[in-house]
Amino acid sequence: MEDVLVKALDYGLSLGASYVEVRWQRDSGSAAGLRNGQFEFAVSYSSQGVAVRAVAGGGLGFAATPSMKLEDVFDAVERAVKLAKAAGRVRKSPVALSEEGLAKLSYSLPDIPLDPVELAKTLDEHAAKDLTVRRFYVNIWTTEKRILTSDGADVYSKIPRVYVFGMFIKHEPSLGSLQRDIFLGGTSADSLRGAEKTVEEESRKVSALLEKARSVPPGRYDVVFAPEMTGILVHESIGHPFELDRIYGREGAEAGESYLRPGNLRVKIGSDLVNITDYPALPGTYGFYLVDEEGVVARPKQLVRGGWATEFITNRQYAAVLGVHSNAGARASAFDREPIPRMSNTYLEPGDWRPEEIIRDTRRGIYVVSYTEWNINDTRYSGRYGIFEGYLIENGELKQPIKGFIEVDTPELWGNVDAVGRDFRLFVGTCGKGNPSQGIPVTMGGPTFRSRNLRVVP
Repeated sequence: MEDVLVKALDYGLSLGASYVEVRWQRDSGSAAGLRNGQFEFAVSYSSQGVAVRAVAGGGLGFAATPSMKLEDVFDAVERAVKLAKAAGRVRKSPVALSEEGLAKLSYSLPDIPLDPVELAKTLDEHAAKDLTVRRFYVNIWTTEKRILTSDGADVYSKIPRVYVFGMFIKHEPSLGSLQRDIFLGGTSADSLRGAEKTVEEESRKVSALLEKARSVPPGRYDVVFAPEMTGILVHESIGHPFELDRIYGREGAEAGESYLRPGNLRVKIGSDLVNITDYPALPGTYGFYLVDEEGVVARPKQLVRGGWATEFITNRQYAAVLGVHSNAGARASAFDREPIPRMSNTYLEPGDWRPEEIIRDTRRGIYVVSYTEWNINDTRYSGRYGIFEGYLIENGELKQPIKGFIEVDTPELWGNVDAVGRDFRLFVGTCGKGNPSQGIPVTMGGPTFRSRNLRVVP
């Protein structure tokens, strides 16, 4: 394999490319699905191939092949160079890549000794049995990559991951339906510590909340968000609009745009208490990696500091546009997907309040523990988040469970933050982006926090 990849680099340069990147990637694993205690499927799978990117003639081209034969890899190199030259002819300015000190290293994590069939069965045994539908999907797989670039990167990585999706639905003709989805996972078996308890607790809440939760009276409330809510808010309203390719319009026709604009990046996003970071190298996390697909070593991306937008998720191409260094945001979900700026582990940093202190300090508000659905507009400026588990707060005490939606603009949400907790949790997700679509492993979260005077509707 190494001989093929090295020859591919040299061949791309001989065709006139100023930069060539080759990535071998193999994803292999097993998965199982369970519905109401009955197996839907169990499968093993494997896919591998070689991806090539080239800068030539002022443009950037990408091609891939599932074959490891030298002639097929050379064909992919030729296609990448041709596409780059064709793109260069219609670009207003040539593509450049930021200058980086690139990694030369090899790292791997231990395999995950779990069986998806047995894991699905075990979790199902802990789910409430009065549900109309209970489903589990378990996927355990390993991603191996070898990345070589013509300017010096040489990286091998092997990262196993486990992913659990649970769906719980309760339907009562007189009450309607309620659905709760949970996502668990990481890069080790320890990532699932407490999974049985989570399944038991969250599945039992569905019936209880369907019966007891009442529509919230519409109005403005001080809202206390628990860490799961913190995660989805950070991911959707900060993470995505801080991806530089989205800011510069590449995602406009595919996954949306950003409220940030190329000529106005230094924007006040929130109050002085708001500090938001994206950091791939957190051990055990679902979004873990040490080096990105361009050979850049991962570090914390300080997206928001003291409420100000300070850094953006980028690869080498978009870093060069700003005249900065890449912060290792280039990720690809499979060998036939190109690396683009993506999140990893994105979170609000803790403050100094105890969560219970924030609730006691709230006179009239809502405590939102978890969500059902969410919607956010193309620029990630306006969002609507459905409440799965939430409670009225009256004079610092939790009262009856409620249901409804929080409708909020991003500057209002983060600008009204006046209390940030010292607790901290991360939650698993799969982030979709790109065309063809790429679903990549991420985590998101942070502490409990409060935002004042937000609009809540039934």
